[in-house]
This record gives sequence, C-alpha cells and structure tokens, in this order.
Amino acid sequence: MSMRLKLETMKKLILSAVLVVAAVAGAMAQEVRGFYLKPTGSYFLKVMPVEFPNVGELQPRDRVFNINPLNGNQTFVSEEAITGSFGQGWRAGVTGGFRFSPVVALEMGVNYFQSDKQTMARQTGYNQNNGATLLSIHSQGQVKAIDLTPTLVFHVPTSKNFRPYLKVGAVLPVYGYLDITTTVNDQTGAIASEIDPGLRAVQLTREERVEPRPTIGFLGAAGFSVPIGSKVSFFSEIEYRNVSVSSKEKEIRRFEGTGTTILGTQVPITINDVPTAQRYTDYHRKIDRNSNVPGNANYDENRRGDDLRSYINIGGLGMNVGLKLAF
Repeated sequence: MSMRLKLETMKKLILSAVLVVAAVAGAMAQEVRGFYLKPTGSYFLKVMPVEFPNVGELQPRDRVFNINPLNGNQTFVSEEAITGSFGQGWRAGVTGGFRFSPVVALEMGVNYFQSDKQTMARQTGYNQNNGATLLSIHSQGQVKAIDLTPTLVFHVPTSKNFRPYLKVGAVLPVYGYLDITTTVNDQTGAIASEIDPGLRAVQLTREERVEPRPTIGFLGAAGFSVPIGSKVSFFSEIEYRNVSVSSKEKEIRRFEGTGTTILGTQVPITINDVPTAQRYTDYHRKIDRNSNVPGNANYDENRRGDDLRSYINIGGLGMNVGLKLAF
C-alpha cells in the first residue's frame, strides 16, 4: 500500500471518528444541562395491606349473622378481617427538573392522588326464618390528596436511545383527607333506638371526613426515557412510596335518612340529630379520664369528642408514564 493511500485511509478514519464523537456529543448535549417538565399519569397498587382503622364503633370486620326476629338474638355465621391500603389508586401531576450534569438532576413534583374506594367495615344480619336482610351496615373510605415530591435523579450517561435512571426522594402531603361513607338499613331497632328511642327502624347515610396531621414519606423509583424528538422524550418509571398518615380531627358532614316510629310513622333523620360529641372528634395519642369520651364522668355530648389516633398508609407500588419536555 502506497504512502498516499495510507494517508487517505487515515484521513477517512479520523473524519469518521470526529463525526461519531460529534454525534455522541450532540446527543449528550440534549441531556447534560438544563430545565425540563414532565407531565405524568400513574396508577398504584397496594403493597402489604393491613387492617383498616375503626369507623367509630365499627371494627374492620365483615360480619355475617342470623337474627331471631322475635327477641333480636344473633347467631354467628362468619367473620373476616378487612384489610387493604389507601395507596391503591391513580395519580396525575407535573414535575419540574434541572439537570446539572450527565449524571445528576434535581426534580420537584406536584401530584394529585385519588385512591380507589375501599370497604372498611360491613355487617349483615339475616332473618333466621326466611333469610330476609334485617340489618345492613357498609362503610367505604376514599383518600384524596395533593403532595410535593422533591427528588434526586441519577442517570446512566449514555448516547443510546434507551436512557435508564434511578431516583430517591421524599413525599410531602400538603393537602388531603379521608372521606368515609356509611350506609345503614336497620329493621331491628338496635341502631334506630340509639338515634331516637321512639324509632324501631331506620335507613340512613352518614358521611364523615377525617383530616390528617402533617407527615413525610419516602419514595424510590427506577425508570428510563426514550427520545421521540429533539426536545421531547417518553419516560416510564416503577415507583415505590411509603407514606403513613395519622388522623387529626373528624367531622360528620352528612347524616340523613328516614326513621320509622313504633306506630309506623316515617320521620326524617337529619344531621341535627347528631350530638356535638359525635359530630366532631379530636384525635390524640393518648386519652384518659379527663377526655370527652362516653363512659367518663365528665362526658358532655355538647362538646367535641375525643378519640385515639388512627393510621392509614397512602403509599404503594406504581407505574408512572409521561413525556419529558426539555427547554
């Protein structure tokens, strides 16, 4: 091979190398530094479900029993603990980020979360003679929340279209509540008489809202992005969240239905039939003989009631998908 041919070959190799380096540098330049936005949608599944907290005096049980219509005596049929998590549901949000280098970025997300409705307590009593339902109680809960998620993102620097990364951070719920809806159909008088001693049956709906205390949770995720344009990428993540929330206070916001008197007259049931101590509840880490709870000597149904705190988890395992818009 002549010297001139060798020089021409070397020039071609050098030019090819320069072009490859330039292409890689151009691809990396889009991911090295700068701001971006990530509109996101996701669905989360429950992880390690636990028993739900009590709904007033109702324990998290699915109880079935027969009732003697003559004397009201109950015969046990079955009972099952009700477990689950309010972390199961969908999220939607937007995340802003800044990439400092090919490896590290900082993100802050704002997300709206709505859990699936979860059964928290259920009781069903059947007439032991004919199987007709004499007592039915069903409580369902649903969480709605807005949270902030500051996170650190660690990318694998690469010029390939498949770009994996890991991220860790915190979950800061800034607004939210647990709504519980309880429907009651009582033909035995057991619950009806507690509302009014003159009632022998009642059908009603009760809605209560539990406000949470401030808390902080943890999140970790693994994901990847794939460019679909010069400034747009598709991304997908598997994310785990662990967020435990305790109750602060509760208010019964709706209490309405129809009661049947001993004489058979139907009368309306309204929220005015609920004493203050039952309508409003303050939750505490500890209650004692000075707390406003039924059975204490100083119990006053015209003051806000007291109860022990309960806890729920709004974390879970989910998949996030969306677009990454670079600026």
